[in-house]
Amino acid sequence: TNPPPQPPAPPPPPPPTTYTVYFDYNSTRIGPEGREIIRLAANGYKAGTPSSVQVTGFTDPSGGANYNQRLSLRRANAVAAALEQDGVPQSAVTVRGDGETTTGAGPGQDRRVDITLGGAPSTPSS
Repeated sequence: TNPPPQPPAPPPPPPPTTYTVYFDYNSTRIGPEGREIIRLAANGYKAGTPSSVQVTGFTDPSGGANYNQRLSLRRANAVAAALEQDGVPQSAVTVRGDGETTTGAGPGQDRRVDITLGGAPSTPSS
């Protein structure tokens, strides 16, 4: 006799969605455009309830590496706090500061925080 057919595999998780909040030079202040992007990310989280929310801060290459590491983490923490205000539970959010980066698109594009809904969780920075 033939074995029973295998149940179908579960559908793959949706690909991660990334929202980007940009910052002024040497700043952790979230402007009106950034607030709107954070609201969109929070709504995306609440609509789909992905398993993880990664909040990763970056800086442009000016300044020292240690300072940039701290600034990137402060930016990420500011965005994480705004996400929490918009209804994303703190327990769902992993915050990291990755320090300086160079995207090639100019320093304004390097001063950012990426909010990634879904995907594999990463290790938080302290």
